[in-house]
Amino acid sequence: MPIANLVLLALLSGISAQDASSAAVKAGGHTYQLFCAQAGEDPAASETGICEKTEAGDVQRFEVRNETGDVQFTQDAPAGNPFTYVGIFAFANAGREILDVETSHEENAAGAKSAHLIYYFDPAPSGLIAFSPPLVGVDGFAHVDTGLALSRTFDTGFCQFSVLLGFDWGGHRIEILPGQIAFSAFPPASRKKSGPASGAGPLKLYSNHESAAPKSDVTIAPGHAITWWQDPGIGEKSPSGQMVTILAAWAPASLKPADNAPDGVKMVYYDWNNLWLQIQVGDHTGWIKGAGSFRAIGLEMPSAQH
Repeated sequence: MPIANLVLLALLSGISAQDASSAAVKAGGHTYQLFCAQAGEDPAASETGICEKTEAGDVQRFEVRNETGDVQFTQDAPAGNPFTYVGIFAFANAGREILDVETSHEENAAGAKSAHLIYYFDPAPSGLIAFSPPLVGVDGFAHVDTGLALSRTFDTGFCQFSVLLGFDWGGHRIEILPGQIAFSAFPPASRKKSGPASGAGPLKLYSNHESAAPKSDVTIAPGHAITWWQDPGIGEKSPSGQMVTILAAWAPASLKPADNAPDGVKMVYYDWNNLWLQIQVGDHTGWIKGAGSFRAIGLEMPSAQH
């Protein structure tokens, strides 16, 4: 099956990482340890590399120190919104290392979107260099040809797709990877299995995800099978003999300040009104857009998106 320009994610695939945080992590020729402080106390070294809220109190401050005790990074919890979790981790892939510090607050204290905030660092020989911006809403690391990347997965209710973010090592910036002509597409989290789909009718297939692109007509038959490129052997499940395979997705995506988060923290957003899906119907491959087209191939949207 031809899948052009499709970025295949392999979350944590090929990436060596600590299975669980330890008291200290080694990266860039240095050893780093997490120190945390409860209210009115001095920071104390974590014995596990993780600090959590306990009956004794919340985490009000954390520090990352190197093997000589020098503070490389520190953060105070926002007033009235202490940390409930802080953890330090190190990852390596394709000759690159990343150290990150993951933090969480009370689930609803500052809004769901800002509950899990991650800081990323380049463990250089001179010490930790922070990547900007810190992020919320990322799923984790992804393996790409250039080494480490991050993924942000959106669940629209009728499909999922993942946008990749890359590390600019020279400027120590995190940006959406350019040139993502297609995003990895996946079935919705609620989907159990593929099978015959409702929906039928004429459909416009565009050669790319632009309204002015050349287009052709294809007819979707009742009772066709709908599947994703990852699914094997689905053809025999279609009473009509027709199969619609979802290959990829695309939508304008951008890094913007995250809602209910500290200054400088960002999150990936996408434009729902310009969401496209790449599909294959028989020997026809192209892009479709709009709720009507999605329903025609058997994808039912949540009521809020009709």
